[in-house]
Amino acid sequence: MGPATAIPLGFVLLTGLAIYLASRARHSLLHSQVTRTLHTSGQFALRSIIFILTVLVVLSMVLGLDMLLGAFAAGVLWKVAIARAPEQDRKVIEGKIDAIAFGFLVPLFFIDTGIDFDLRALTASPAALALVPLFLLLLLIIRGLPSLPAAPPKSSHADKRAIILFGATGLPIVVAVTGIGRDEGLISGGIASALVGAGMLSVLLFPLLAVRQHQRRPSETSARQKESP
Repeated sequence: MGPATAIPLGFVLLTGLAIYLASRARHSLLHSQVTRTLHTSGQFALRSIIFILTVLVVLSMVLGLDMLLGAFAAGVLWKVAIARAPEQDRKVIEGKIDAIAFGFLVPLFFIDTGIDFDLRALTASPAALALVPLFLLLLLIIRGLPSLPAAPPKSSHADKRAIILFGATGLPIVVAVTGIGRDEGLISGGIASALVGAGMLSVLLFPLLAVRQHQRRPSETSARQKESP
């Protein structure tokens, strides 16, 4: 087993062990501290998740792994540790984490993605530019169609189309994978830019189209009601 395999495997095993130990502990002291500082300037819950996030992200980067892996592991670890906390406290904490994540961290990620996006490599190659719509279609097939089983029973066709479109939306994983492929010399800059460009278009277009599908649902329901005896 080479270092390229041993390092990711070691990180996964270490993270899995931490999650297992966290799931076995009661965390009564943690939960009481979270409850005590939930509405004060202490904000122990938020400081804890940021600390865990920082440690695992830095560890993943030191090991040469993508930082998204460390961020994901931090989220799972915190979720397990806080699982037995009072439900009302969990809802408040999740709301605050959502505010930080979607109001601050996610916009920074997209800003960084835009800065690193090699538009010149994409526009300089007609072949790479032609790959963008192909990759967009592949996102629908590879990511969107497997999301269809998640549709609730008796979902309308419009709702199913909306689920496919939402499921096909993806930029972070595309950025992470293309970054690794480009650093390892597995793909060219033009293909990487085409993949990221398709991911950007999926974020821009697919949610809008999905919402339009959902808005068409009442008209389809009315039409079926008129057709039924």
